[in-house]
Amino acid sequence: MRGQVLTIALLVAAGVAVFVGSVSTYESLGRAVERFYATTRFPQVFVTLKRAPLSIVTQLNAIPGVASVEPRIVREVIVDWPAASQPVSARMVSLNHAGDENLARLSLRRGTAPDPGSSREAAINEAFAEANGVNPGDDIRVLLNGKVEAFHISGVALSPEYVYAVKPGLPIPDDRLYAILWVDRSAAEAGFDMKAAFNDAVISLAPGTDPKPVIDELDRLLEPYGSVGAVERRDQPSNRFLEDELNQQKVMSTTIPFIFFGVAAFLLNSALGRLVAAQREQIAALKALGFPTTALSLHYLKLILVIVLIGAVLGIAAGWGFGKAMIASYQGFFRLPQLPFELVPWAAAVGIAISVTAASLGVLTALRQVVRLAPAVAMRPAAPLDFRRSWIEALLPRNAARSRRMMILRNTAGRPLRSLLTVAGVALAVPMMVLGIFWRDAIGEMIDLQFNLVERGNATVTFPHPMDRAIIRDLAREPGVLAAEGQRIVPVRLRAGQRSYLTSVIGLSVGDQLRRPHDAMLRPIAAAPDAITLTRRLAERLDVQAGGIISVEAMEGRRRKRDLPVSAIVDESIGMATYMEIETLNRFTDEGAVVSAASLYVEPTAMLALGRKFKNLPTIESVTMKAYTLTSFMDKIAGLVFVTAGILAAFATIITVGVVYNSARIGLQERAWELASLRVLGFTRGEVAGILFGEFAVEITLGIVIGLPLSRIVIDLIARLHSNESFQIPAVVAPQTYVIAAGVVLLAAAASAYIVKGRVDRLDLVAALKTRE
Repeated sequence: MRGQVLTIALLVAAGVAVFVGSVSTYESLGRAVERFYATTRFPQVFVTLKRAPLSIVTQLNAIPGVASVEPRIVREVIVDWPAASQPVSARMVSLNHAGDENLARLSLRRGTAPDPGSSREAAINEAFAEANGVNPGDDIRVLLNGKVEAFHISGVALSPEYVYAVKPGLPIPDDRLYAILWVDRSAAEAGFDMKAAFNDAVISLAPGTDPKPVIDELDRLLEPYGSVGAVERRDQPSNRFLEDELNQQKVMSTTIPFIFFGVAAFLLNSALGRLVAAQREQIAALKALGFPTTALSLHYLKLILVIVLIGAVLGIAAGWGFGKAMIASYQGFFRLPQLPFELVPWAAAVGIAISVTAASLGVLTALRQVVRLAPAVAMRPAAPLDFRRSWIEALLPRNAARSRRMMILRNTAGRPLRSLLTVAGVALAVPMMVLGIFWRDAIGEMIDLQFNLVERGNATVTFPHPMDRAIIRDLAREPGVLAAEGQRIVPVRLRAGQRSYLTSVIGLSVGDQLRRPHDAMLRPIAAAPDAITLTRRLAERLDVQAGGIISVEAMEGRRRKRDLPVSAIVDESIGMATYMEIETLNRFTDEGAVVSAASLYVEPTAMLALGRKFKNLPTIESVTMKAYTLTSFMDKIAGLVFVTAGILAAFATIITVGVVYNSARIGLQERAWELASLRVLGFTRGEVAGILFGEFAVEITLGIVIGLPLSRIVIDLIARLHSNESFQIPAVVAPQTYVIAAGVVLLAAAASAYIVKGRVDRLDLVAALKTRE
């Protein structure tokens, strides 16, 4: 039985490995984040504004529930990094206490924080330092208010605010082209003319404080100073993505292991149940000799316990490797000082318990059916099936009704339960394969939808403040620029009933080609005048539909409010964008014909020269090149997904092989006497094998036919559960994915048939002749 024991153990191992690896990865990541947030005093509330005097901090501290307020100066700047082919963007953050802040402390990895009073020292984030080979002692040149200033790198650090350091306006980090610089407050005051003022603050709350009243009071006090609205920790960009990933990992640690375990448990149950049923005569003989049912039950329970323990040991080891691989991929993705993989003991215990329970139920159910028969009855061969001409035969042409074909059809139809179990096993194995490999299709669809259909330009520039639309004409005249379109980006708070969301609205012109929202049918949707367009996930969060009315409050300028109808719902894979017609948006803010950003289409050969020129333009705050964004996307998001997908595909292959081999092996065991009898009657080895494998081929074909549409249901479920505010996983399965999944099942069937055929050739013909009818 070693082949069956091994494949059944591998079924257990696959289920245990996915469960243990997923749960342990989720717990390890959650604990690491919790430890880092606690040691660095990560705030609960964040607020950005134009400019406020430090004297108002006393009033902020007096708000009920506020424990501490840390005022800061934060600005986006351009870094002149000679090795970079395009402008490097950076966020400069002031320090009040040399890195040992009351809130959002630095975790220094190398070197030291800038000395108090130093105007030319800076600490830099570890991700940028590693990507660009920056070390303490190096110098970095920064463009401040049109002047290039040199800063001496004093240290390399991590911050809880930038575990996931992403440039504003981008969904994914690019460590090569975006840096975080921490400088002493005196340097920020001088560089940005912010003496005795601040434009950013982080706030911690007393334990048990409801953040909503605090945020409302902060907005009231800071509105005259250009506040764009305070947000809770859950909406802080780095933490939002981190929580989205944690939630997704939590979903993965329940849904995918549940699917794998459900399939593995069903197959384990049916395989061991059929194994016991095939030993009916031996069990009856032992009963006739006086063995009690309890002893027989314990015998089989010991057998399955040994098999399950072998599988559990393999599964825990594989789960450890799975979890380690996942954590390793996270370490280049989330910047935490420590991210060890910690195996969760209870997950291993639960996995073993589920496997033992499923196997025991299968064995005991089959055993109960055997021991209920009188020993004399059970010792006899099972009564021959009552074969009849079926409706399938009536549909076949006369020349197709050959004896061997009829034997195959009648044996398949005459044992419906056995056939159904084999078909169900194969049908459940197919979605496992599709689930393991569909992620590549999903990533490809995300890239195509977001970066080819929606964002059609290959470069985006943002300005430090709204600029006259004439700047778009100037950009269009630059060498190599084939098209340039202006956009207005305004932070807004959207309200629909009791629901609200702080985001930004993008103003587009009618006829724009470089950014075109699309609906679910991939048709371009133009922003309608005097209306707003929402992405589907944002509409679901606000619980509004096309035609509904939402309140829009601008979070800058005069902070005007207006009720607008929702003109359309668009589908995008990344982020939760909002669109308005640019003329409507500019009238709403009453700032004239201005733009905040520009989308460009640049001749690829001119991209490097244009990037070098943009480095020294004070009117440009940041530049994003699509090619680099896509590279970063593939390195970060896609790399992380493909690690998971590759491991799941390997486990799915194991399950498929286990299903198919056990079905073939147990089918032979159940029909050994019949097949040997055919050999005695003169059938050749090939003809006998053809009958057995013909039935098997029918069952495999039916299983694949049922499994492919079942895969669609599973993928829809997984895509719906795994989508979050940062990314929408499209439920897309390419035809070749179905072909690969079916091909793996067929290869497993062919390999199993090859192995089992050797046993068919060695059937004991003498034993068949001696069998009593």
